[in-house]
Amino acid sequence: MNYKVVMLDFDGTTACTVPAIYHAAQKMLGNHGYKVDKEIVYKNFALALPFAFRCFSGDDTIDDATIEQMIVEYNNIYKEESEKLVELFDGVIETLDRLKKEGVKVVITSNNVKPVLRRLTTNLNIAQYIDDIVSVEDVENVKPAPDIAIEALRRYNIKPEEALVVGDATLDMDMGRGAGCHLCGVSFGSHSPEMLRERGARYIIDNFSELQKIVLG
Repeated sequence: MNYKVVMLDFDGTTACTVPAIYHAAQKMLGNHGYKVDKEIVYKNFALALPFAFRCFSGDDTIDDATIEQMIVEYNNIYKEESEKLVELFDGVIETLDRLKKEGVKVVITSNNVKPVLRRLTTNLNIAQYIDDIVSVEDVENVKPAPDIAIEALRRYNIKPEEALVVGDATLDMDMGRGAGCHLCGVSFGSHSPEMLRERGARYIIDNFSELQKIVLG
């Protein structure tokens, strides 16, 4: 076994959530008078919600109180309308099942919030393969800061080189690199393989199932 813990991003890495994010963001921001560019959402959906809404709207002057209200509205739309649009990428279930059987710990490390992640992993029938979730509620600084990865290392008392961070965005790579972990990018998410390699990705996979060989050797 090459790695004891896999730190797995969710949105854009484990599941295709961008259509769901776009639907909820477009509707919510539209209610506030903003027009949303689909391409901007597809390139920046990995941001934590306060940063995402300012990015999607093109308005970095939105105050914190308004952002908090937007988050409530967005989460309601996401739960009621968007979650049915979420699908796992090919190879996820069989890969997570194999890692579980081999004793590898799988930790979701995400800028999303726990209630959404728990609901989605349950709905997608992968909750039984997830050992832990480290998300925005657990740290002071979200991705691309290394805090989420550092917290996962602390929980499992392992060295950084014993953990593999898997993600689709440069902020995943920045987080993992900042914590000293090894990095694996996926080619089917928000950022190109070239961008991920520039941020330190040791591996690039085109299908989730390729993770098995990297992790288990």
